[in-house]
Amino acid sequence: MLILSKGYKLPQTPDTGDVVFPALQFNIQRLNDHTHDGVNSQLLASANTPILSGNWVAAPIGGGVFRQTVTMPAGYSYDQASIWFKLSTGEFVYPSVERISATQYWIYTNDNSLNYTAYYR
Repeated sequence: MLILSKGYKLPQTPDTGDVVFPALQFNIQRLNDHTHDGVNSQLLASANTPILSGNWVAAPIGGGVFRQTVTMPAGYSYDQASIWFKLSTGEFVYPSVERISATQYWIYTNDNSLNYTAYYR
């Protein structure tokens, strides 16, 4: 029996049913219990982009609305990534966003003094 890097059991020749089926049961339970913590399963890749207050410009719609263009990190696509935003204080916020292309979007705010961080997964 070969133990893989994340603890899964891989039967090898000449392993037979008396060790294969308990290994299969162990692997199924391990898959059920995994948390993407990097110990019992691979971490999910993620990245982030700072959105700085000094880059806000008045949006064409006016009315005290500001926007800025954000370019996503290499390897991430607007159409496939999950994106969430936090203030510099760590609070989640839900600003309006608008797709520009597969790798860029506009983010909107009515307070141009705020710094955001965009997180991607």
